[in-house]
Amino acid sequence: MSFLYSYGVDHNDGVSLASSLSDEQARALLAGLRSLTAPNTRDARDAVSDAWSLLAEALSEAPTAEMVMAALLTLRNTDESLRAEQERSRRLGSVLARLEAAPCTIAGLTAVAPQLVVDLGFDRAIFSRIVDHVWVSQSVCIPDDPQWAAEINKVGQEQPQPLVPGLHETEVVRRREARIVTDVQHDRRVHRPIADASRSRSYAAAPVMSGGRVVGLLHGDCYKQDRDIDGIDVELLADYANALALALSRARAVEQLDALGSALRLAANDCDEAVAGAHEFTLDDDVRTRTEMPSAPRVVRRVLNSVRSVLTPRETEILEQMAQGRTNAAIAAKLFITEGTVKQHVKHILRKVGAENRVEAVSLLYQSDHA
Repeated sequence: MSFLYSYGVDHNDGVSLASSLSDEQARALLAGLRSLTAPNTRDARDAVSDAWSLLAEALSEAPTAEMVMAALLTLRNTDESLRAEQERSRRLGSVLARLEAAPCTIAGLTAVAPQLVVDLGFDRAIFSRIVDHVWVSQSVCIPDDPQWAAEINKVGQEQPQPLVPGLHETEVVRRREARIVTDVQHDRRVHRPIADASRSRSYAAAPVMSGGRVVGLLHGDCYKQDRDIDGIDVELLADYANALALALSRARAVEQLDALGSALRLAANDCDEAVAGAHEFTLDDDVRTRTEMPSAPRVVRRVLNSVRSVLTPRETEILEQMAQGRTNAAIAAKLFITEGTVKQHVKHILRKVGAENRVEAVSLLYQSDHA
């Protein structure tokens, strides 16, 4: 927009100078306006068209300084907004490419989630879980101040926030849509301990969905840029949250397929051994003892060597917690999942490793690790 200033049009003395516009200068201004890069979106084109129409009308009649300045400022502001939107769209594309390249595991994606929010253009980001209708901070990213990030995350973990009526995040979960929160330091509908620790003025919050249910939250603010969150910010965060949900769903499917593959490989090994011994038999009196006992060590050894391979990463994590003597309730609290979910995982673990109880499952894991 440098051409706007070629004829003395600026914020301070543009009125006095614009009032002396000659026909030649007016034509030069029109030519400069026509040289603007055409925007990409329909709404943007409409906005620029409106600004152009205003300026054309002002110049086609007896132009006044006020009309010319109003048109120029409108068009300049519109152009700046379009450039900002194009830059944010470029950042979203880059972030989605990095999300696609991230490790295809639940743990890997949750670890990188807040960093990618910062890469969208936010200064700080929080990734949280929703567990039994309670909001619990999982990780915080402040690239140039990791200590502050750790302090905020500690506050969110030590003081989890129930999703009570009236809380902004409660509405995000209930409506399943992102929103902007302003005047954070004076709003009682926020997570007050996190608000105090972060000193945030405004932020965007977006839900992370799984099968129609909100399982997590993303937060981002522009604290160090010293600006409030706007509509484009919240749309960007919402788009990223949707992409993250798809990536997490894919990672979960991959983990389940890996577990199924391990179980199928184990079954295939059983079939191979059965076929190999199909023509073996004995005529001894104690048939059961002599046929079953020799094969038992092979079966046990095979199970011991494959305890971790038949379990998903989450099931392995829970079995390790069981090995440390933790109860289902303690495991649930540590991993930010429900106690019912832990019970289901324990049930699957016992079935997969062929154990009768928790003690036997832990024993098999120990023997497997030291085999």
